[in-house]
Amino acid sequence: MKALILLIVSSAVLFCHNINAQTGIVNYGEVQSMEMGAPIGPDYKAMLVFDKINSLYVTRKDSLEGGHIREQKSYQASPEQGFSITVVTNPEGFQYYYNLKEKVLYSRDLGFRYVKDKTIDISWDITDETKKIGTYEVQKATAHFRGRDYTAWFTSEIPLPYGPWKLVGLPGLILEAYDTDKEIYWYFKNIEYPTENSYLLKPIDNPNSSWISFEELKERQIKSFIDARYGGRVIAENMGVSGSESKVLKTDSYIEVYEIKE
Repeated sequence: MKALILLIVSSAVLFCHNINAQTGIVNYGEVQSMEMGAPIGPDYKAMLVFDKINSLYVTRKDSLEGGHIREQKSYQASPEQGFSITVVTNPEGFQYYYNLKEKVLYSRDLGFRYVKDKTIDISWDITDETKKIGTYEVQKATAHFRGRDYTAWFTSEIPLPYGPWKLVGLPGLILEAYDTDKEIYWYFKNIEYPTENSYLLKPIDNPNSSWISFEELKERQIKSFIDARYGGRVIAENMGVSGSESKVLKTDSYIEVYEIKE
């Protein structure tokens, strides 16, 4: 009996050690359909590399897509409404590196700005609803985060609090996530856990001497949005087209949505 108990304890310790020591890779599809109302936009390849301390999420990277992409594509939301979008990747891609101990997210974000964000604190509501993704049982959680309502499906079989983009903080790895209309949608492709490619998990190489804060990134995104809107308004007025009368704008063309009062 003592031998059996010792064997069980030893197996549990070994399991915990393996969880702590192993590195894994999740491959996702990332569909971006901002302002389209459905998941019909560009479908990028994305990758999450993780261990017990850090995770790195990468998307829109040349090597993930098999080469550099820059092309104009058309997407149809309905017979009456179409969108023309430039699909583009680059050598470094967008990168999001989360340090669990520091609870800091470092990113190479929109505009290729290098950001140190200490404000990631998502209030997840975990439900009893479950389903299967691949061989994993996953559980549903919901949260409002930076202007969008998200649903995430996480697995307690890999009890690490990581996920795609900036979605972290659940008691298990997120395999699928999306906002209300799936205008931003991450879906599971496959997982390699453990992986021998642990060299892929490395901090973001920032060529600058410092990082900007999330608040600075937000201010710059709002400025870019207003500048683009103003440019479009001038063109519309020159064509004799009247603009919207709304005094409250939302940066719906970004993943993170901010309200702006004109």
